[in-house]
Amino acid sequence: MARSSRESAVKSRPASTGGGNGKTLRNGKSAADARKDLLERAGRNRDGASQWRSDPLEDAQAARRVAELAQAHAPELSRRGLTSAYNEAARRLADEIEDHLQALPAAAVTARGRSTEQAELLADAAVTAQTAREAVQRITRAADGRRAAHAFGIGQPFSARQAQHVLRALRLILEAAKLYPEVASDAGLIPEDLQTMRDLAGDVEKLPGAGAPLTDEAQALVEAQGALRAYFDLLAAKATLAFAGDPEERARLLSLLPRADERRHLRRSADEIPAA
Repeated sequence: MARSSRESAVKSRPASTGGGNGKTLRNGKSAADARKDLLERAGRNRDGASQWRSDPLEDAQAARRVAELAQAHAPELSRRGLTSAYNEAARRLADEIEDHLQALPAAAVTARGRSTEQAELLADAAVTAQTAREAVQRITRAADGRRAAHAFGIGQPFSARQAQHVLRALRLILEAAKLYPEVASDAGLIPEDLQTMRDLAGDVEKLPGAGAPLTDEAQALVEAQGALRAYFDLLAAKATLAFAGDPEERARLLSLLPRADERRHLRRSADEIPAA
């Protein structure tokens, strides 16, 4: 059975070396504090409708190597604000990501129990929602469009196989179209499109599992990976200055960071929607 919170994933593993769950490290900040800060940074990124196209397992595996090398340079990085607590938080986030990935297959049980008609309805609704999201994404790339993009659901987890995700996506688009009619118009959404989404939302709402809480593994996975990406960004920024006089070591550390493309600036077809 899939666990429904990040805390269950954390408790399922022994604490990593370098500090306990609530213990304060020598620098005065605990790993829990650093983890909270990274989650908040990730939340602000999502508020700006920013997401990344990267493999969560690769991010988790890279995080351990990155944190180990960063710990070897702890004095210089700490002087610039990236304390050892952040390295420990990154290790814990890597553990969480792996636990969430192991639990995700349980979400497919409901999908396998759907009839052909129900599966086709959900697929149609998912494609409709994703197509509208892509259109909105194209015309909200400027800084002042980020809040509107977030209102339309850009930056939120989305799985075409989970009725809760599809239903939420449709509802967000419909609500945002009322709040930001200019954005909806620029995206090409017309009244007929919105009515189709209302009808689809009404039908999807009746599917098994559509009313289940959204505190699922997919949501927790997105949050943990976003926090880990925030750690990578912080480390890259500080390492750029910390190792200005040692370009080889700087290159070695930066080469360990997994690359990710920002989804706001990429086209993604409905056929490529990730399945949870």
